[in-house]
Amino acid sequence: MKVHRTLARELAFNILYAWDINSGEPISIGEDVLNVMNLDIKKDAKKYTFLIVKHFSENIDSIDKEISSKLENWTLEDIGKIEKAILRVAFTEFLYLKPKKTIQALIDYMNIANKYGNKKTPAFINGVLSQVIKNE
Repeated sequence: MKVHRTLARELAFNILYAWDINSGEPISIGEDVLNVMNLDIKKDAKKYTFLIVKHFSENIDSIDKEISSKLENWTLEDIGKIEKAILRVAFTEFLYLKPKKTIQALIDYMNIANKYGNKKTPAFINGVLSQVIKNE
């Protein structure tokens, strides 16, 4: 299950990043992204990916508002698209899906930040997400 959730988080990040660049409907962009990536994705990983994307698309405004409330001296418009996509996936999962293994989810988001962001991204993401985890 850990591998499925880890992959799902990264795929959801890719989808929300593509959505932020292209706009449109997150679910249909998700289908397009997965088709382009042409990965052999297990059913559980794809299901969890689209569960995250579905919850995000249904709650975009409240998720963005929640993220904004945790940003100190920043606005959502100030942060980069990569950081924004990571935070949107993470906040969606933490607020609506309540992962049982919070620490593993945090590790996964740090790995995504390291893989896709710049050298400051992991510290920034960790600082914001630690506020969410602290409040659980």
